Amino acid sequence: MRRLTTMLLTIAFLAVPGCAYATAGEVPEALSIGAGAAALIAAVGLLMAMLAVARIAHGAAIAENIHFAVLAVVCLSASVLMGWIARWAPAFSVEHARLGADLLAVASMTLFGVYFVRVRLAMSRYLRRLTGEEQLLTAVIDPDSSAPASGTDTRGGE
Repeated sequence: MRRLTTMLLTIAFLAVPGCAYATAGEVPEALSIGAGAAALIAAVGLLMAMLAVARIAHGAAIAENIHFAVLAVVCLSASVLMGWIARWAPAFSVEHARLGADLLAVASMTLFGVYFVRVRLAMSRYLRRLTGEEQLLTAVIDPDSSAPASGTDTRGGE
């Protein structure tokens, strides 16, 4: 609950100045460029973290499907760049750039969805394939987990 409250307060803290600028008239160009630059820096940090996870989890379901998440972050970054194209390329209108940015955001969300569904399915298959012996081993390692199906005491016969 504490994390949710912190997250909501952070979002509100970041959104309120944006709403204030939006209602006051035109957004200063420096603010818009700064927000885009911050988004691109965050995307680079996210990509570095994702690739580090892929190296650590080599061969796991998370690493095997990480390319979907990487593509999603690239789509989000391209979405930010679409806003800049409208500003500096006279051939694109603001409406075209907004449409392109929105479509890239939709593609990004779709790719994140594919990533999480594939990882969930792979983890579900893995958990179903665990043998009874492996489940007993998990119960010994984590005594707070559910009791083994055989009903035997795994703590040394206490």
